[in-house]
Amino acid sequence: MKISSTLSSVSRPLLLAALAFASLPAFAQTTGTAFKPTVLHRFTGTADAAQLGGMPMVPPVLARDGSGQLQGHTFNGGTPLTFVLGQGVSYRLDALKGTGYQARLLGDISKSTTTLVQDAQGKIYGGAGSSNVNNDTSANPFGSTAAMFSLQANVASTLPTPPVRPRGQLAIDDDQRVYFGGGDAPGTCNASGVLAAGLWRLNPDGSYAKAFDFCQFFTVVGRLQLHEKGGAPVASVWSRTDQALYVLTSVGATGVFDSTQASDNAGRAFGTLVKIDKAALDEGAANNGQLASADPVKVLHTFLRNRDGAPTSVGDRYSTLVEAGEWLYGTSYANAPTAGGVNDLRYGGTLWRVKKDDPASFTVLHRFRDADMLAKDGTAQADGSTPNGPLVLAADGNIYGTTARDGSSLYRPATGLPTPSGAGTLFRIVIGSKADRSDDAYEVLHRFDIATEGARPVGLSLGATVDGVQKLYGATASGGPGEAIDPASPDTSGNGTVFSIDVPLPSVSFTTPLTASASSALVGDRPTLSWATQNAASCTASGSNGNTWSGAQQTQGSQIPLSGALSKTGVNTFTLRCESASGGPAVVQTVSITVRAVTVAPPATSDGSGTGTWERNNNRSDGGGPLSPWLLLPLAALGLARRFARRG
Repeated sequence: MKISSTLSSVSRPLLLAALAFASLPAFAQTTGTAFKPTVLHRFTGTADAAQLGGMPMVPPVLARDGSGQLQGHTFNGGTPLTFVLGQGVSYRLDALKGTGYQARLLGDISKSTTTLVQDAQGKIYGGAGSSNVNNDTSANPFGSTAAMFSLQANVASTLPTPPVRPRGQLAIDDDQRVYFGGGDAPGTCNASGVLAAGLWRLNPDGSYAKAFDFCQFFTVVGRLQLHEKGGAPVASVWSRTDQALYVLTSVGATGVFDSTQASDNAGRAFGTLVKIDKAALDEGAANNGQLASADPVKVLHTFLRNRDGAPTSVGDRYSTLVEAGEWLYGTSYANAPTAGGVNDLRYGGTLWRVKKDDPASFTVLHRFRDADMLAKDGTAQADGSTPNGPLVLAADGNIYGTTARDGSSLYRPATGLPTPSGAGTLFRIVIGSKADRSDDAYEVLHRFDIATEGARPVGLSLGATVDGVQKLYGATASGGPGEAIDPASPDTSGNGTVFSIDVPLPSVSFTTPLTASASSALVGDRPTLSWATQNAASCTASGSNGNTWSGAQQTQGSQIPLSGALSKTGVNTFTLRCESASGGPAVVQTVSITVRAVTVAPPATSDGSGTGTWERNNNRSDGGGPLSPWLLLPLAALGLARRFARRG
């Protein structure tokens, strides 16, 4: 298979071939310890200066400041600010060894309720739904305000107070503007048509602008609010390729109404997936979220509760979405048939996908703890439950994520129905090779051990690629120092951990060997070379042939002529060295061509016999040295004189 030099465009088909995943079933369990987490830090939850922090709710991110440090924050672990406001910390530690842990109290920021995003300069942004920023606790000790903050070198700095309570998955565009949603209600509009949330963006200068007001496009029919485009944003992802923002929204139980689906919660939907292009975002930001037309906001899908699941960022649940080429993948949460709008751990949620330019392609590719998905790997109640936190597209072309629970341990609430209470799973979606992605495969890679690794993992972030391995980073919200799961309760103790996962990447190789169009050639010829590699970042030519084969080359070539004619007789070598896109060892191949001098017929001798041979490359004959044209002129003149003398 011939591929380009960029890993993002090649890794998916290469990994399918390299790891032989094409024939995987829809649900599988890997064996061995290939994806066992490495615990980098265990939180104690105490206010000890060396071990400050506890209960991280989102994964840390690898800082882009060149320090090799992970940066994150926790929900608890500091002295409470008020009777109702707890306090978390920002923390920093070595991304490879987990050493050098440092923590700082978040102070008035209190505790964060969003994921972290990082700009091109390495400044990290987050948000808090409830904080003590600008809050007069003496007058209102139970009051709290929303906050946005930045992190640099583990120092948290508050930004101007945002207009809504940020929550969920943040996104950042090419102009370093941070997008967020939030609010107190799941995307409902009040009687005046004002949404409690909406889509907002934080500009680099610290100012805010409403990028889109979803209430602009809602109507009231009887007691129903019909949200044409959606409600409160709970997750966003910026597409550099499309120059557009994809937004996952949550709407209230009245929601978007679909009369054709009356058997599914009376047709009342729970969210939408929309695309808003850059021009529309800029127009909205300039007009307080108002657009002249609804056309620029494309609805890719409307979520019905039982059919698709419900997007949300309420409590400790974070719906997410991630871009994978022409497709989006995401998560939602499921409900018991009689649970109303309340998420239920017995019904663990969904993984879904949709092609960005084809809304009809929307598919639920996996239902966690669905009745027909149990114990397919030979382990009782095997599947994960409650997908939680960000998904990531790793360098191997597959999507990785975590669930907060798994069915390896169950408890029975008052209903008597078994509910998963395991410590959670690491899973991946092996992206298929078919055009419609119908051969995507979901598999559980690892079940967390509450005592040694922590419980309730909260998603993943991408790390660096070194020596053929990519690091993924995550955190668990509880567990860690020796706890055990209580089969009588779904709750777990402990304060959580920070961990890393190693994702092995395919090594660079030649899929077509380096070959020459001929094994022998003449001086002055320009043979061609052919080759193809996979997982190569770059290729460089060298050899014993002068400058006819040197310098940077493409990672694949078919009948590529040499840059110059062959000039050196004997064995000429042509070497190609290709560096791995995954940071692993390079590969080298060499081909040789034997170069001969060009032979021509010699000049005739005086007796006309014409013996002897000539070699073009060194101007030498077997019969002696060459004759200069200046020496031949007098001989020619003498011959002409004799001819005229005979005629006279």
